[in-house]
Amino acid sequence: MRKKLLSGLLAATMVASLMVGCGSDTTTEAPAASDDATTEAPADAGEEPAADTNEVTDAGKMEAPSTDGWDDSKKIYVYLWDADGEGKVNSVLNQLGDLKDYIEIVNINAGGQSDEYKNAVNNALDGGDKYPSIILADEGIAKLWSETDKTADLGSIGVSSDMYANAYSYTVNYGSYNGAQKALSWQATPGCFIYRADIASEVLGTDDPAEVASQISDWDKFMEVAEKMKGAGYKMVSGTNEIKYPVLNQRSNPWVDVASDGTETLKLDDTLSSYIEKAKVLYDNDYTNKAGQWEADWQGAMAEGNVFGYFGCTWFIGSMEGNCPSDAKNFGQWRTTTGPESYYWGGTYVMVGADTPNPELSAYFVYAMCCDEDIMYNLSKETGDFVNNKAAVEKLVADGVGARDILGGQNPFQTFSDAATSINVQSTYIDGNILSYVDEASNSYNSGDISSLDDAIQYIKDQVKTNFDYIVVE
Repeated sequence: MRKKLLSGLLAATMVASLMVGCGSDTTTEAPAASDDATTEAPADAGEEPAADTNEVTDAGKMEAPSTDGWDDSKKIYVYLWDADGEGKVNSVLNQLGDLKDYIEIVNINAGGQSDEYKNAVNNALDGGDKYPSIILADEGIAKLWSETDKTADLGSIGVSSDMYANAYSYTVNYGSYNGAQKALSWQATPGCFIYRADIASEVLGTDDPAEVASQISDWDKFMEVAEKMKGAGYKMVSGTNEIKYPVLNQRSNPWVDVASDGTETLKLDDTLSSYIEKAKVLYDNDYTNKAGQWEADWQGAMAEGNVFGYFGCTWFIGSMEGNCPSDAKNFGQWRTTTGPESYYWGGTYVMVGADTPNPELSAYFVYAMCCDEDIMYNLSKETGDFVNNKAAVEKLVADGVGARDILGGQNPFQTFSDAATSINVQSTYIDGNILSYVDEASNSYNSGDISSLDDAIQYIKDQVKTNFDYIVVE
């Protein structure tokens, strides 16, 4: 059980691929121990995700509460970890009129999955002057709170499912637990393939996103294009772990199965071997520069170099803009399209502390940030975020909001919207840790330090067994 996690094990798993972006700092440390963690399996664990479309629904509305008679005891505190999240919250607060006077941001200024942030939230939940009525959490750790009694069932405080009806269903599934909606998100983070138009024209004879998509629509085709790129002197992607999220997001069940008695069992499926084998093909055939994700040479190829494409998501475009400024050789050459698989990468979820002194305002804040079409439209227009609201996205695309100069004026919002409707979610609270072990195993298998695929899988199991000794490893 999670509550048996020894704090001394934390340091052993502070290994990770740092993701920098909109709500997605994912250094993969072991989760902080929690005596309040529930041990029941999510009601939707292992079930087929609901079919999704881009169809807009007439969503429910919530009226803003009246502040008549309120005093400082009605103030609520919003906990978040960095300037990016603070900017998004401020965008919402600036649209709330007098309600803003009763909402205060507590910015911990730490990594989104860091012990510093987890401990700050946990300590504040357990007491203190500034109780976290609102908790923002990176997708990698949100379940540490959403699957406990520390956070409220949002339906019970007035945020109904019909208000969230225009959210992409994968985010609804992620935030659901035992039949309750425990977390919402204002952003969707569907993945795509971001490629260089000039290289596509030279090697594939077209730079049109739809035609490029058709040439990489499955992994066999993707590898065929990689061979063409190699023949022309280009690398298909910058590093072998580039394909990690698209492949691993296809898993059919969560990696940790929780039985009715609370027993947790590691359940690794064939997506792990599929990923490690595909990464090995990329490595052995020199289809990449063998660059590690977020390393200097990996990022540097965005501005200039011989890399055809990257697998990225909504916030990833902003990261590219930081690495490929307007005076860079490749600026304006990048385009987005769908790749071999639908997937997501990161995201931020919003929860309400169960003991909030102002459930009415807490509920309205969550509604405003994660459900209100107009507020979310303005948030996207102001910050560039791809919002988790189909009605807002439809209007943004129609209004031409979202076009990016780094993409040669292309608006990626339609690509993101199309990709978001077919995302599979089978997540657990230690996914970030397992992903770090997968990176280590894959890199060692590529280099020959691990000699077989079976040994690579066993390495992942051994790491889970060592660092989470309460999880049964078969």
